[in-house]
Amino acid sequence: MASSLIAIAVLFPFAAGLVCLFLKNTLLRSALVALSAIVLICSSILLFSQESLPIEYSPAHQWDSIILVLDYALLAFFLFVGVKDILKNGWGARGVLTSGLVLSQIILLGLFEFVWAPSVPLASEPAFFIDQLSIIMCLIISIIGSLILLYAIKYMKDHEHHQHLSVTRQPRFFFFMTILLGAMNGIVFSDNLLWIYFFWEITTLCCFALIGHEQTKEAINNAFRALWMNLIGGLGFVLAIIYVFTNYDSISLQALITNPAIAMAPLFFLFMAAFTKSAQVPFQGWLLGAMVAPVPVSALLHSSTMVKAGIYLSIRLAPAITDTSLATLIALFGAFTFMVTAIMAISQRESKKVLAYSTISNLGLIIMCVGINTPLAITAAIILTIFHAVSKALLFMCVGVIDHSVGSRDIENMEGLVRRFPLIAGITVAGILSMMLVPFGMLLGKWAAIEATSAMSGFISPLVFLLLVIGSAATTVFWVKWLGRFFSVTPGIEKIRFERFSFLYHAPLIVLLAFAGVFSIGVIPFYESFILPAVTAFYPNAIDTSNGFFGSAAGLFTAWPLFILLAIAIILVPVLFKPKTKNLSTAYMCGENVSTSADSFYSVADGETKLKLGSMYLDTQFANPHLDTGLKIAGLLILISMLVVVLI
Repeated sequence: MASSLIAIAVLFPFAAGLVCLFLKNTLLRSALVALSAIVLICSSILLFSQESLPIEYSPAHQWDSIILVLDYALLAFFLFVGVKDILKNGWGARGVLTSGLVLSQIILLGLFEFVWAPSVPLASEPAFFIDQLSIIMCLIISIIGSLILLYAIKYMKDHEHHQHLSVTRQPRFFFFMTILLGAMNGIVFSDNLLWIYFFWEITTLCCFALIGHEQTKEAINNAFRALWMNLIGGLGFVLAIIYVFTNYDSISLQALITNPAIAMAPLFFLFMAAFTKSAQVPFQGWLLGAMVAPVPVSALLHSSTMVKAGIYLSIRLAPAITDTSLATLIALFGAFTFMVTAIMAISQRESKKVLAYSTISNLGLIIMCVGINTPLAITAAIILTIFHAVSKALLFMCVGVIDHSVGSRDIENMEGLVRRFPLIAGITVAGILSMMLVPFGMLLGKWAAIEATSAMSGFISPLVFLLLVIGSAATTVFWVKWLGRFFSVTPGIEKIRFERFSFLYHAPLIVLLAFAGVFSIGVIPFYESFILPAVTAFYPNAIDTSNGFFGSAAGLFTAWPLFILLAIAIILVPVLFKPKTKNLSTAYMCGENVSTSADSFYSVADGETKLKLGSMYLDTQFANPHLDTGLKIAGLLILISMLVVVLI
């Protein structure tokens, strides 16, 4: 039963994607995408219901040869892309970097496969190893990813209608969107490092294709940036495989994690792969550039795939770096990324860019927890991974609906959206609150992260805590600033009119919002049955929930009283502070109001001036290219410090 469910979760998306690629009928293709979503959701839930964990599974030996052939085919395609760009555009950086990184991997893999390890003992080690952490990731990938697929059916139809395309690109789009889910399940299920590497590079291929979907000059440039940056991680993966096998005669991830004598060098290379995939500074450029892709792509990359591959690998590797200098530097690296990207998010006007910086920042927070590497910190990392995936998928899809409603993703154009489009505005506001407000799950994760950081020892710990505090404050600023635009209303704005409900647009959003709410309300049983088994597989339980609260050696998180206070506020605030129309007066606009216009006033030389409300973005300070370059150098220096530490 388990082996069949594993095969469905990994292979069915590939089969469905191939059919989508050649299926020209829009209705049939949409039906197949919907079927794929349903199959993935059902298979992940059935796999979760399996009682015998962990599950070890090895498919037929022929699959090893198939994976090897497909690996080289994939690298050959990347090389073709790089060489083609050189022939077309000359010896530019992107073509040279792509070709050089691919050639390095081809040569190293060839030496490994045919010279150093011509008979890798795959038969003695399972290809797949599924434990509670794998199940958690599978549910995130399959359920959230499937909801995004359903949303994309309508979104891409409307998107291409607005672009007036004569020939649809949807077959190619849904091919890569669907196989990306299968590849992600392959990553979280695989134990064989060669298999993980194959699926890892499949996600790189999908990312390259989906970012470049629009085929504009900007989209192609950003797709290439994503390709060569992720190929850096691929090279790190190959180096780790070679090091592990030549020194330990194994290519098992579990053997690597549980080996007490493991060297830090291969772990550093694997973390490098994770950092590039999760867009940590200085590799954040590829994820920011990915914003040129359609909204479903952004939602998928940021929530349940691609960046979460790096997070999964980091959490998986955490037990192997306990009490090491590498772990300390990883904590500093994650905290640095968390702070600087949260600050840079303040300067962004475009909603997708705010969400992108927020994603990188939250992933940095998770990486910080992996580096701190205490039971409480790893608990925080898993909690943050789950709730971030739910809320970020919700917010990206909300932005897509808003874009199609008002024709803009600019936060300034979302003024008074609670009156113009109250349904989508209400869902978006709730999604933002789920990222920043107690007692939602994200705040539980941040509480655990703060408690773990406060208990951290070592001379770097005060710096890590300071970065965490500053980053948390900056996070509040950019979320509250965005919320303010929803509720800012220029005088004379039209009355509230509820927009029409669209099933494929609004239903996935409502389901995700329900997940965020229900999981938060029932967070204690959710934690005990879902998160705790993943933590206790390698760490002792750091949280006591016996009294109905979350308690640790450092402090207490009281979930239920906070929910009660929130419910009281929701009920009482509209009642107590409901404005009475007869008491409302005309807004003062720094001058005599124009009697014929509710949003104009007389200014200099009695000229009529239109009222304009807006937020402060501090873009001169925080969107400075020199600052961005300096921060990348700082992030690179921390990475170099890690390499020096593991090589000494």
